[in-house]
Amino acid sequence: MGRPARLPEDHSSWDAEVVDAGARTGWLHLSNRAVLGLTRADLRAGLEAMTDHAGAALVADPSRVSRWETGRQQPPVEVTLGYERLLGLPAGRLLAPVRALQRATGHAPTGVPADAAQPLEGLLERALDGGAMDGGRWLRLAMALAWHDRFFLRAGDAEEMAARLVSEVARTAGSAHHLRLEAALTLLQHPSSQRSVLRAVGAWLTDPDVQLVTPVVALLGSVGGDTDDLVVRLLQGQDSRVAEATLPVAAAKLAAGQVGARHLGDLADLAAQLVPVLGGRALADLLDLVCQLPREHFDRVVRAQRDGGVRDQLTQIRGSSTLIPDAAHRRLARSLAWRAQWGAEDREPPEPDQMLERLVREALFHVDGRRRELAGRLVAATPYGPVLATHVVALTDDPRELLATRAWELVHVLGHGDAHRSVVTRALDDSAPHRTEALLALGLSDVPLTPSEARAVAAVAAQSPDLRYAATLALALASPDSLPALRGLDAVTDRALDWWHRAGPQVVDPM
Repeated sequence: MGRPARLPEDHSSWDAEVVDAGARTGWLHLSNRAVLGLTRADLRAGLEAMTDHAGAALVADPSRVSRWETGRQQPPVEVTLGYERLLGLPAGRLLAPVRALQRATGHAPTGVPADAAQPLEGLLERALDGGAMDGGRWLRLAMALAWHDRFFLRAGDAEEMAARLVSEVARTAGSAHHLRLEAALTLLQHPSSQRSVLRAVGAWLTDPDVQLVTPVVALLGSVGGDTDDLVVRLLQGQDSRVAEATLPVAAAKLAAGQVGARHLGDLADLAAQLVPVLGGRALADLLDLVCQLPREHFDRVVRAQRDGGVRDQLTQIRGSSTLIPDAAHRRLARSLAWRAQWGAEDREPPEPDQMLERLVREALFHVDGRRRELAGRLVAATPYGPVLATHVVALTDDPRELLATRAWELVHVLGHGDAHRSVVTRALDDSAPHRTEALLALGLSDVPLTPSEARAVAAVAAQSPDLRYAATLALALASPDSLPALRGLDAVTDRALDWWHRAGPQVVDPM
């Protein structure tokens, strides 16, 4: 697999050093021939049978392949697509995380498929007329449009396309979600389509009965310009779900230097108030925000904490960039990575894979939410993803609260693996902790509920007002035909059902 790259340990060195290290991490795993069964000769022959955007044959000599896989040279987009075809993967499965990696390291994704211009008109027609648009088609359409410095659509067509894409970003899971997210981010960062996508995001979030918030709010984290005022207002608003979903967006904008000086104090004051009271997944997002603050504002947040243990914990997390002490998280990540190797390769693995171990460690424990998300998506694009998911589900009942919530977060990225039944059991067990997370995981998965499971989830919604939102979401996405059973429980639920009727069920791509 090549020589492991040394990833930066220091949080502050992420932007400076991760370009090379992150590219190595991604490509060593996305092209793991030991798992996927491609020999070097097969790979070279397969790639050289393809053509680039100019119609010339791809060149894939051994030294060039080595440079691509170790991150010393950025591979052309045709090479990424070539890997997908050779490995029999759906279109865009590797391309989406590779582009996300480029974006996360401060480099605008470049390149467009050689035949992208040819199907552009047909893809636009599909997107506007309600035709079948899987994630791969959305990404190809966005890339083909964004390849031009400027493109022009009729105002109504641009708004309609953006509204459909944003809606599908919210109502998808797994690779179907990641592909549409990458398409939306591509259009959001292009001057010809940014306004339409922002309007679609605004229309979605300002619906008073909106039920799916986090996937759409997340799009704001990639927008430069004067959006920090909007982010602060969302954080200070009355809707707690919107406020919590905005925490990682604010952290991402801080990290990208997109928060003006006049709002830094507002964020620090808000963080100082929330540190003692927030828990669950929101706590990790808040810690990310705190650690992204400039030093003087971070120190102010620390001084505002009455508990000396909390002050020490904040200082330790900022210094180490990890949510859990170093020795403990390294041992756990090493064990999870080894189990994923064992299961995916179906044989005794060679020496432990340091790259996979690092990805697992970052996906679970890094304080930077961008890095957690990216590491999880990179693993999910490999054959290790489903195997790792099974073991991560087992971590969700860990008695250590922070570890359990981190595991649930990663489950939402990786899926359930072979542990779907375990997630169902947790969601229906009256005595199980984290039932809200388990119910949300049922909805944020591409595995539908059986009729008996749906009836049991509906019973949870009827009996427990505290779990009603999560149970309704699970049914709406994983068993929409079961929603009428919730009608009449209360006025809030009735409005939620009306919203789900307008928004539509989960969108699932064909395998």
